[in-house]
Amino acid sequence: MDKNSLYNLRSLDSSDVATSIANELTGNRIINNLHLKGVLVAYILYVASKGKLRLSNIDEFKRIKNIPESINQIVKENIDEVWDITVTLMDKFTSDQLLSFILFNNDLEDINSAECSTPSGLIQLVTSILNIQENDNVLELCSGKGNFFTELSLINDYFDYLGIELNYKSNQIAEIRASLLQGNIKLIINDALEYRSKVKMDKLFSNYPFMLKSSYMSMYKEQLSNSLDCPIDIIQRASSDWIFNATLIEQMKDTGKAVAIMTNGATWNSLDRNMRKFFIEKGLVEAAITLPEKLFSNTNISTTLVVFSHNNKNVKLVDARKCFVREHKQNILTKECISYILDYLKKDGDNSVTKKTEDLAKYDYVLNAASYLDIIPEVKHGVQLGSVAKFISRGAQIKASELEGIKSSEPTLNKYLTISNISDGIISIDEQYLKDVPQNFTKYCVKNNSIIITKTGTPEIKSAVMSMGDNANVLVTGNLFIIELDESKVNPYFLQAFLASETGQLSLKSICTGSILPTISLSKLNELIIPMPSLEEQKTIADKYSATMDDLIITRRRMEKILVKMKQIYDEEV
Repeated sequence: MDKNSLYNLRSLDSSDVATSIANELTGNRIINNLHLKGVLVAYILYVASKGKLRLSNIDEFKRIKNIPESINQIVKENIDEVWDITVTLMDKFTSDQLLSFILFNNDLEDINSAECSTPSGLIQLVTSILNIQENDNVLELCSGKGNFFTELSLINDYFDYLGIELNYKSNQIAEIRASLLQGNIKLIINDALEYRSKVKMDKLFSNYPFMLKSSYMSMYKEQLSNSLDCPIDIIQRASSDWIFNATLIEQMKDTGKAVAIMTNGATWNSLDRNMRKFFIEKGLVEAAITLPEKLFSNTNISTTLVVFSHNNKNVKLVDARKCFVREHKQNILTKECISYILDYLKKDGDNSVTKKTEDLAKYDYVLNAASYLDIIPEVKHGVQLGSVAKFISRGAQIKASELEGIKSSEPTLNKYLTISNISDGIISIDEQYLKDVPQNFTKYCVKNNSIIITKTGTPEIKSAVMSMGDNANVLVTGNLFIIELDESKVNPYFLQAFLASETGQLSLKSICTGSILPTISLSKLNELIIPMPSLEEQKTIADKYSATMDDLIITRRRMEKILVKMKQIYDEEV
């Protein structure tokens, strides 16, 4: 199908088609896979309209000869559920309206099917960055419903496209769209982390699922460790975002370019620090663009568009969080927004900066523009931390030799806490006993539900809620702050959720001084602006954070048991 025809189809308003089909389908209680069934209804109506057919029964449609076999199979699987509705809507819409709905309309998505869909404006930004040329080989991991190759058909008359998707129903929509576009489009049902193309690709794209958990993840990591020569201890710790990124890079030509949509957290968290270091030092990261929030209808997770290519000496970091237009309850990227972002990629300014590898190293390879542009995030209903704290104090300035002298090898009710004992919001001091706490240091013993926060540290300032038995004395050592809260005003786990968030981390960085080793002063910590919604709202967030933290603790314990078991296998067998 030529580009002019496609542009005309996209300009048509097919909302009436979506509304009519949805009303008929939901009226008959057929609501599972609504988008697929809607596309199928429109496809049958389109075939009938183009052939000027009056279809009185299913068998007549099944006898139509010019329908591809792959589409015939989709029809056979679903037609019994939608045939009566299809007959009801016969002759209500033109063939162009129906075709426009099939190719470009996603109004019938629900929260689950939206996971397999990328917004049009975001795809237009991606295609502009990739600059796909005629005869380029294109690979899309997690190709979903075919939004990407449909948009690509508006730009290029010919390209060689391969899409990998695991969701069967979403891929059926993509198959229908591909059959109508009649391009060189190949779709494969497979796990995107498992599949490998036979040849390296010119241009690659993935809007993959966030925070994916898979029983096969360790196997994928081991495979990537070997193929990319990435140390296994680095890749085993990495989040799924960086495993998808590595899978893209593995299949990219030396002259190729890849774009991925990832979570903001993976651009700055400590978990992925060594993966970022590996890819940046290998010259594989070209740019990272912090995107506006709420671009996706199914999630509010903040995202970053990361660009990969080979032989990069610098990385361009762009803050595009304000480049959007509000439409209903969702943010969208208009042509003007896309133009702004592309300009930011070309030159440094208020919203973009270019950093060399050694500059990034100072910030532990963070790929978030705000970390380098001194942007202070907006905090709603903000108050100063000092106004809701009973007191804020530095930990005990105790010498290492003095601490060593009061340590105990036997369990006692006295323990001590250092920076190294805080990881991902969890405090671990099980074996750190003291004989006693010197009288002059008792004031540095922390109470339950106090917040502990590090004075220094990159890429993130560590923090955690102290949760210990009331009978234990825990001495907090230097380079840590103790924050005892007024719990009638602020929930400790709500505050911890904020401090651990992207907004919280950026807020903490905004009060740091020093570029080599950013440090927080006591006065600046008192002045830190924190959100202060109602206690009821705080509790909702606090409960979710606590539950997630419990999941993390259980997962860690399970991993520890597995690691012990792995180390014992040889000796047990031999």
